[in-house]
This record gives sequence, structure tokens and C-alpha cells, in this order.
Amino acid sequence: MRIGILCAIPKEIHFFDLLPDSAQLVGGRTFFKSKHSSHDLVVVECGIGKVNAAMVSTLLVKVFDCEMLIFSGVAGGIDPEMEIGEVIVGKSLIQYDYGALNDGKLQVFRAGNIPMGQQKNELEFVIDPKIKKKINAVLPDVKMGTILTGDVFLQCGETRKALFERFGAQAIEMEGGAVAQVAEQFEIPALVVRCLSDLAGANGQKLHSAFLKKAAESSFQIVQTILKVLF
Repeated sequence: MRIGILCAIPKEIHFFDLLPDSAQLVGGRTFFKSKHSSHDLVVVECGIGKVNAAMVSTLLVKVFDCEMLIFSGVAGGIDPEMEIGEVIVGKSLIQYDYGALNDGKLQVFRAGNIPMGQQKNELEFVIDPKIKKKINAVLPDVKMGTILTGDVFLQCGETRKALFERFGAQAIEMEGGAVAQVAEQFEIPALVVRCLSDLAGANGQKLHSAFLKKAAESSFQIVQTILKVLF
């Protein structure tokens, strides 16, 4: 199986085995071919935000013939019961900044749907049940939950609290929901693995470089384990 691995920033892609001789430049991004167990991998630093994630996801499918997409990286925690260093696998992903603004309030719609009238579908993009079962079998202690995606780097305790109260999500980031949306369009599975590197501004706490590096490595290790049991 050929699997596309996306990371947003250098610290996230750093831990993957990247062979310079395999590098291919497409659309301003460098794609590295690699292998893991029985899988062919294409690993790429997509850049930050939903547009970058969507563009690179599409290239992975159409140019590199990937049959699955996996995002590995860090996230901000918004669930008060979770701590820095914990890993969350996206059971569901919501693009929380997509929708219609009415009377100063954002009515969130499922990304890609026309943001008018009543929401007719669930907001989230969900994990493939077969993949979820395989992950549960090999990593029974890894938390699965809801990850929010938006084009804002959240460092605000008040907004963090409001988003948790509204969505009951565990983490927030800037790419995963776009990867899931593209994968759904091409009818292939997607998986988002994140490790909490910060708590999205809770109590004035800021992102620390050491936490970022450690979280990126933890996400990488979980992805390595998951790759062993896929298909």
C-alpha cells in the first residue's frame, strides 16, 4: 500500500527517514519516497494551514498515487482533562471556522457544504471503522477523540474554553480537517495523529520549543506503530 505522510513544520517531519536521493519537487513542496514494513511511503512537509494541507493532499493522491493519507504532528489541547505530551488520534475532525456568520455568531457547517439554511449533515469527518479497530487493538491506551481544524493559531484561554464547551473536542490544529476532506473526495481513508505540545493559551501558557520537539517525536512513534498494522 502507498501511504502519504504529511507534516506541517520541520520539527514534525524531522523524525521520518528521508532519503535525499528520493526527493521530488512538486508545487513548491519536496516529496520524499520511503518504505515502512510492507508499505511505500511518500513523506512531505506540507506547510501550515488548510490550503497547504489540501493542496499537498491532492498531490499525494493524484501525482504519487497514494491510497491513504496520514497526518503526524503536534496540536494544542483544549480538553481540560488532557495534558501536554498526550497523543490524540482523530476519531472525528471538524473545521470549526467554516460556516455562516449571522448576528455576530458563527453557525458551523460541514466543510464543503453550502453554508445556508439548516445543517443537514454531521459536522465531522470520521475515521474509517476498520482502521479504528486496528488502532484500538495495537494501541488500546491511546485516546481517540475530536480534533478541531481552523486557520488560526489559538493562544487564548477564553476561546479555548468556549470551543471545548461547544464541541467537546480534545485538540485543535490547522491542517487535519482539510486532509480528511480531500481524502473523502477521493474515497480513500485518512488518519490524523497529534500530540499535545501546548494547551492553546490556558492560564497564559505559551508554546515551548522543547515541548514541541518532544510532542512531534511522540506523534511520529505512534504513527510508526500504526503503520505496522494497516491492511
